[in-house]
Amino acid sequence: MMNQANQAMMMDPKLAYGSTPAKATLQSKPARPSAPALVGFLFVPWLLFVTTFWLRSFELRRDSDVLVTLLCYCLLLPVLAFASMTLSLAKTGNAKPMLFLTVTSFVAWGLAFVTGDGNFTSYMRPYYDITNLNTYPSVDPSKYTGAQLMDAGMIQFTKGSKLDLTHSIGFKNGDVYCVAPVVGKNGNQSTLDFWAVGINCCSGHKADFSCGEFSNPAANWGLRLMDDSKRDMFRLAVKEAEASFNLNAPHPVFMYWLSDPQSEVNAYQDDGFKFFSMWVFAVGAVQLFLVLCAAILL
Repeated sequence: MMNQANQAMMMDPKLAYGSTPAKATLQSKPARPSAPALVGFLFVPWLLFVTTFWLRSFELRRDSDVLVTLLCYCLLLPVLAFASMTLSLAKTGNAKPMLFLTVTSFVAWGLAFVTGDGNFTSYMRPYYDITNLNTYPSVDPSKYTGAQLMDAGMIQFTKGSKLDLTHSIGFKNGDVYCVAPVVGKNGNQSTLDFWAVGINCCSGHKADFSCGEFSNPAANWGLRLMDDSKRDMFRLAVKEAEASFNLNAPHPVFMYWLSDPQSEVNAYQDDGFKFFSMWVFAVGAVQLFLVLCAAILL
């Protein structure tokens, strides 16, 4: 027995002085993300947002919606790779930094996909559609029909053309869809195919059309209505006008009555760029805030 004790002391000198083996070692605290990692946390989700937002908003989508959708889903592949790395690290180490990158990247991609759609639908598509259509100067509404100018984006009517407010009407379906025919200088024509339109700018009970620049004597331009969702309601309003006033409008063309339609068209583009810039700045600021929080908490 003594020999065994002496051998144990020789193998571990600490036992000779009454020491006992350590029962457990303390686990070291996971290191915080490094500076390069924090830079990646800031710019990877933000660049993913900017790229996806741009693809969903501008010229490439106008040319090929299918291609843009494919490219956007390809941009989701790095996010899936981040998620896979997060699962691997959850088994072997500290997964919180990679989880942060995965979640913020996915949210940035999804937000860009949705807001890009809104930007394209509300601003950029009307701009592209109108600029791709033709502009017709000096059109006498008493000599042309809507079927002859179906590809018109902007129409300049001849001097003296005006809105026939006495034959205006409104069709109520939640909102009031207001229409008024455009007539030539003498006002004598059998076909009324050109109609100024507006929403909630007439009562719907009497001829009190007050949409666009209806009272501006210098207004003689029509800017084509590009919102397909509203066209059916305006068509019903024209049908009501035909029945009420015994008019003939076989191929109605719906327009906003303006004096300078080009500035309105350019406003679509300007609003689209402003919308894009606002979201890019806002997402960058929010991502910076989140990265600063991550640097402290992770």
